[in-house]
Amino acid sequence: MVKPDNEENATPLNSVGRVLDSRWMMAFAVLSVLVAIAWALLESDPRARPTAGAGATRPMATVELLGVPPESEVLLDGMKIDNSLFGVTPGTRHALEVSDAQGRTWRQVFLAEGSISLIVELRTQFVEVEVAPTGAAKKSD
Repeated sequence: MVKPDNEENATPLNSVGRVLDSRWMMAFAVLSVLVAIAWALLESDPRARPTAGAGATRPMATVELLGVPPESEVLLDGMKIDNSLFGVTPGTRHALEVSDAQGRTWRQVFLAEGSISLIVELRTQFVEVEVAPTGAAKKSD
């Protein structure tokens, strides 16, 4: 019998290394999908209004602001809105802030169920400061 040469008798290629490489590729693919899902969730605004399908089960609560001066800035939950009549998610707490160019403000935190009207009354916030006169000469008797 003739003994085969080393090429025919050689051990097969390192299949363990190929399996390990494919596992790393699979882990990378799964990680990529998880990162894409996390990115999409972070990009979506949690205060976004529900779509028509989701809104059909629970209607929006209507809020009307009365007495808002023209050229005032209205913030709902920290986001600027342009209307004095708007809808909010019912059963959740919301914060309103109205301010004008003169520095007058109005703030209100509310929980709406159904419709609600709020009267805006802008007020100037006063701060009391005690000032001592400087350079005053003392009277001597």
